[in-house]
Amino acid sequence: MRWILVGFGLLALGCGEESVESEDIRTTGIYPEIEVTATGNGSSLVRVRLKVGGSDSNTFLNLTGEDTLEATVAGNTETLDETDDETYTARFPVDAEGTEFTIAFLRGNADESAPASTVALPAPYAVSLAASTASRADDDVEISWEPAGTGDMSWEIAGDCIMRDDGSVPDDGSHSLPAGSIDTFESDAMESCTVELSLTRSEAGDIDGAFSEGGRIVAQQVRQDSFTSTP
Repeated sequence: MRWILVGFGLLALGCGEESVESEDIRTTGIYPEIEVTATGNGSSLVRVRLKVGGSDSNTFLNLTGEDTLEATVAGNTETLDETDDETYTARFPVDAEGTEFTIAFLRGNADESAPASTVALPAPYAVSLAASTASRADDDVEISWEPAGTGDMSWEIAGDCIMRDDGSVPDDGSHSLPAGSIDTFESDAMESCTVELSLTRSEAGDIDGAFSEGGRIVAQQVRQDSFTSTP
């Protein structure tokens, strides 16, 4: 792992994470993680975390000095605010397919800016479940969504009485979780609970070339539904 840290210490955070001040890091040593998420409510949330040390690092940047993050959509520019430790967000009242977001990391005179990371939202869709209750032992969980797409769809299930699970399937409009495929801990085998289902359609974007470490930028349409899981 290549570090670009000179003359300052690291501040330890919870859960094994660390933070450094952005002024002390060159743009070439930063790895951005950018997500744009729409959930069907007419708005989209831009979320950015900047890391040093590459994609597997747990060291995040705290914006200091003149360093700022901005997002622009259809000529409307907003400065991202820190809403959690080293996490910067802004919300826009748009969620239509093809809406393009430009994310800028602006540095004043400290170093080279990275003004043009871009991504566009994929098509929205509606999700439905064939039944509101399903036996883990006996019933398939039938999931459908429309319109279908051309890539892959990610899914995730979570609930108090089941083991969290996830996967990726073709974005063809339907998927089934077969009977017996939803696992539980032995202590919860006879329990019933609400299971939250999440589906995600994603579209990758382009990271500004000033981030020579690379980065990740994705726009996603996320939809959720729930069912009661019984033994």
